[in-house]
Amino acid sequence: MTWETVPFDEAFADVTSASPRIKQSEFAATGLFPVRDQGEEDVAGYWSDESFATRVTRPLILFGDHTRRVKYAEQDFVVGADGVKVLEPAPSLDPRFAFHWMCSVRVPSAGYSRHFKFLKYYRVPLPPLPEQRRIAAILDEADAVRVLAGAQESKLRELLDSFFDSVAGAPGRRSVTVGDLVESSQYGTSAKAGESGQFPILRMGNVTNDGRIDLTNMKFIDIDESDHARYLVHRGDLLFNRTNSADLVGKTAVYREAEPRAFAGYLVRLRPKSLELGEYVAGYLNSRHGKLTLRKMAKSIVGMANINAREALSIRLPEPDSATLTSLLDLRQRVEAERERLGTRRRWTDELFASLQHRAFRGEL
Repeated sequence: MTWETVPFDEAFADVTSASPRIKQSEFAATGLFPVRDQGEEDVAGYWSDESFATRVTRPLILFGDHTRRVKYAEQDFVVGADGVKVLEPAPSLDPRFAFHWMCSVRVPSAGYSRHFKFLKYYRVPLPPLPEQRRIAAILDEADAVRVLAGAQESKLRELLDSFFDSVAGAPGRRSVTVGDLVESSQYGTSAKAGESGQFPILRMGNVTNDGRIDLTNMKFIDIDESDHARYLVHRGDLLFNRTNSADLVGKTAVYREAEPRAFAGYLVRLRPKSLELGEYVAGYLNSRHGKLTLRKMAKSIVGMANINAREALSIRLPEPDSATLTSLLDLRQRVEAERERLGTRRRWTDELFASLQHRAFRGEL
């Protein structure tokens, strides 16, 4: 089926300038209005000053200029920090249809540059409004199944969060720094990667927010033998993401592969004194308690949060004893086994949703 299409600028009005914003450091834990930023979380915090509120009379679409994250706003909110584009769908567009279309667009990655400029090259399909609403309802239902699968995985994350909450709250437990638990730190290479080379290179996108290494979408690089010790990561090393959005900066993964890989400049390699301590440091930094610590210490530069290697080594965390390390390793093993089972189901729901999404905007539903 062939539909009329319109330029992006005719389908969406950029009303960003009408929305005052607050700094990430000012977000509150409670308040009258949710703070919506460009991070992974749907709500980043709260704010109560009504003069900052963006009033929503018809649902709006939020686009993360740095992160490419798309969000739906149907209630009054406050814009958090820089990098959020506030878009109003045209009257000829159903807001949910507009949201799903925006989510389907594969905006190319420009690293830390802004991405909104790319959207202006797209044309937006414009089927009749009843058809838009029918398509949106189908995608909403499929997305709900996908979200449920993801929520079950999130509960596994809560088990690890609760573990570190209990460790941090144990009476009389001393604190140490990350530097006390690792032997060394090293920034990654700033050399340009390409489609071929001697070593696959891990970039910040290869470190997931829940502390795993994602080996898809790899680039490659050549490294002189004299630099192997500096720029290769080995089994048991940690990779710490030193620059990202406020809720992703500091995400940390244990490298578990047998073959060494290179790592890029926005990552810091931390070499722990033991495999057990590596699991502990990574687990803590990815936990709810650890992320709160990271948010408080991150410095914001041009809309991105930064924690350098020296600052990473200074992060304080509860001192682990042997019983704590044993309990953590046992818990992590059980969580990973269950995550693998749930991951199979989630991948199936993701593939189903992607198929429906692809067909929806080709007029094939």
